[in-house]
Amino acid sequence: MTSNENKGLKILLIEDNPGDQILVSEYLEEEFSKLKLDIANNFKEAEKFISDNPKAFYKIILLDLSLPDINKNELLKKIFKLAPNCPIIILTGQDDIHIAIEALTLGCTDYLLKDEINSTRLRKSITYAFERKHIDKQLELSVKRYQQLFQLNPQPTWVINIHTGEFLEINNSALDKYGYSKTEFLEMKIHDIDTDYNKESLLMHLMQTELLKNENLHEHKLNNGRKIQVKLYGNPIEYQGIDAMLLMAIDLTETESYINQIEAQNQQLKEIAWEQSHLVRAPLTRLMGIIHLLEEKYEKHINEIDEECSFLLKNALSSSHEIDDIIRSIVKKTSNKKD
Repeated sequence: MTSNENKGLKILLIEDNPGDQILVSEYLEEEFSKLKLDIANNFKEAEKFISDNPKAFYKIILLDLSLPDINKNELLKKIFKLAPNCPIIILTGQDDIHIAIEALTLGCTDYLLKDEINSTRLRKSITYAFERKHIDKQLELSVKRYQQLFQLNPQPTWVINIHTGEFLEINNSALDKYGYSKTEFLEMKIHDIDTDYNKESLLMHLMQTELLKNENLHEHKLNNGRKIQVKLYGNPIEYQGIDAMLLMAIDLTETESYINQIEAQNQQLKEIAWEQSHLVRAPLTRLMGIIHLLEEKYEKHINEIDEECSFLLKNALSSSHEIDDIIRSIVKKTSNKKD
């Protein structure tokens, strides 16, 4: 317990037995130097104490279950409602021990048997109550941060039951992307939007690693009937006592579309290269053959051909070779193969 809690320790003792009131008061004064203790003899007085001091709330409530003006079950319900954030320690006798234990499951911090109470045990119980309250606050903050991160994630994210595939929680991005309401999602299973989902494959994957990173594309169906291609990422968690999976979907539909367009363009380039290699190159080869024949004839009749004709033949042959080299280069680049 911190020094601040010790200095400002305000306790409400709800006890109808004067002897127990005196005993508990003495134990508290022994252990806590600065103490503000209010004593209520029945539930109505306790209700007035709490209602009259909504801001100066009690740090601890010590509660006797056997009060003259209310039954035990009703007492617990009303005390929890009046002081939902205040640690409650039950003071009980042997006859009520089963109710005291049940009270712990409802939210009470601890219970002490009146016959066994002493100052040390009372202090330990109060210290434990403060520590538990601190841990509960940290846990509450942690859950709140998780919920904020979950809801603020720009990617569609769900919590699903690993065994049944049922949706347990859905973030806002999933609602916007898929077009279903939260109520509709909670009535669905992952199979309803993902025909590629395989529970056995998922469980086998989780036995090998705790992180799901599915390299295969899954086809997901939106509420409007449109289909998108996604990759799934996730990890197992426990959600409200259920074995669950935190699952996130990355939409790669546009990326996949771009890849398909690029592949289609590459195919067109290959077809053009093939046309150049076969359809264009064939007449070019014939043309080069004709020029070679002319060259041979030119060499035999060198004296009969003027200088201009000789020049044209040489340039025609040179240009044909250049075109042939260009076609070879294009084919080589599009096919990524070396001759």
